[in-house]
Amino acid sequence: MVGHYESFFITSAGASAAILGLLVVAVSVVNADDANPKTRENRTVLAGSAFVALVDIFLVSIVALTGGSVVFGLSSLAMATVGLLATRRLVPRAKRAGNFSPGFRTRKLNIAFASISAGGYSVQLGLAIALLANTRSAALQYALVLVIVALYCSALGRAWVVTGITRRG
Repeated sequence: MVGHYESFFITSAGASAAILGLLVVAVSVVNADDANPKTRENRTVLAGSAFVALVDIFLVSIVALTGGSVVFGLSSLAMATVGLLATRRLVPRAKRAGNFSPGFRTRKLNIAFASISAGGYSVQLGLAIALLANTRSAALQYALVLVIVALYCSALGRAWVVTGITRRG
């Protein structure tokens, strides 16, 4: 069944690699023109979480091309674990920087992004375990493909905030 998604995985691997490159350039550019350490730290945390999501997408997509549903499940399981561990490290850093403080400009958005990360990787982990228990389930494979789409949305949202496009005049 995973073969039905071959074109998706090929496109996904290429797109995530391209976006990863653009994210690195964007962070370099926007941080170069901002001396505020809190804003820089906020961007660094957001860029880090977007980076982890894009690496998840890239590796799951590229590894899924090498095998069937077991390989897809294992790569999703591994990357969900990496994503949860990275989120666990990034949230305290964001908290120390004041990104969740009541007066912080993007507080609600930062809380939403942290929650989406923890929730998204938890869903990916659960679905990967379920797929490994039932490797013939087309519904579980499809659900994991949808997780990749959700990770794209999350990463692109974070990248948009990192660039500061909405604040530039």
